Amino acid sequence: MNVILKGTSDLENIDLHRVAGGALRRVSAAPPSRRVRRAAVLVSMRTLSVSPFSFPFGSVMRVREALRLQTLPFLSCAPAGGMELFPTVLERTPRSSSGVVWYASAAELDFPEPPDGLSALVWPAPLPLVSQVGGTGVTLWADEENLCSLLWSEGRPVLCRWRSRSAGSAESEFAWYDRYCRAQELERGASFALDATDPGSLEALGGIVRESLARYPWIGTVNLSRTALEGAVGLERSVRLLTRVAGWALLLGMLVLTGGVLKWHQARGGAEAARLRSEALYREAFDAERTGRIANPVTLARDRIAELRGNDAEGRSLEDALAELGSVFSENPSMDVTLDVLRYNAEGLDCTGSAPDMSTVLTFRKAWEGRAALSQLDNTQSVPGLGYRFDLRVRW
Repeated sequence: MNVILKGTSDLENIDLHRVAGGALRRVSAAPPSRRVRRAAVLVSMRTLSVSPFSFPFGSVMRVREALRLQTLPFLSCAPAGGMELFPTVLERTPRSSSGVVWYASAAELDFPEPPDGLSALVWPAPLPLVSQVGGTGVTLWADEENLCSLLWSEGRPVLCRWRSRSAGSAESEFAWYDRYCRAQELERGASFALDATDPGSLEALGGIVRESLARYPWIGTVNLSRTALEGAVGLERSVRLLTRVAGWALLLGMLVLTGGVLKWHQARGGAEAARLRSEALYREAFDAERTGRIANPVTLARDRIAELRGNDAEGRSLEDALAELGSVFSENPSMDVTLDVLRYNAEGLDCTGSAPDMSTVLTFRKAWEGRAALSQLDNTQSVPGLGYRFDLRVRW
């Protein structure tokens, strides 16, 4: 059974703000209630886009990693400062998740801070207007400088659009959506525009937002703030570090167990077999090329694990690995390589892909020289009509 994710249920205690002229303005002229603990900031973002996703796993962290892999070419070609992504999971089970992902330029994420003591949600300005079109249609926010709109289908955003107010009007934007929906064979639905320069419209906004949150609670989970982004990225890094440490701790436990078995075998006269096993475990985990007898493999393993914990920065995060891969493609724009499978861990990347000829495969491998300690081609095959298939192993 699918679980539809919900946001905040504290609908009455949100203080609405909007950004105008680079400053934060409260929407309501009335003073906020003492019970208010959260601010919602409505913003018009020029670079904002939205796209649906669906994956066969439920982990939010895996969703973020999968979305970055899917959008690698887009992110690698982004302007200086890069693009950031904000997944909104709408439905989730232990084995699946679906929702929408918001993309925005990192340069647009610097918003004025809300009043002290309030945690802030940052929403695309037309987002909380969805109740006025019944979940299908176009919601449009107009302020002093911007026309920002969202196209909705069955309660989900499917398209963002921004125009300068001096270059258009609500009517011209709705006409554009008419043409777009006809061309894409989409249901057009209703239209609703709110003019933020009209005090009467702003007074009605609070009731509209409460109605939207009541009908579409997941809106309360949307937060396009830099604070939310840094929190998500920090959590991912912490989980990755804990996973690595747990893995090494498990290996250490195995080696300690092997050490205990060694003592038992010594008492029983089987010390040699246990010693060889502990040495084999050490080689498998740390030093596959080491030959000869290894003295005190358990102690050596402890030292190596301590070293890894103290030097975790030497590993590459997923973001760093994707940045390197993006640079490989951006610095070789004529390189016709298609990647079908990309596996990541802290030690490197494993790429499976294809190219029209062997020289292109070698160019791709050579592009990693100087970026990684090892770039090795494995299992290269000529496929009639398809060029060459290859596996490339990259290690930091």
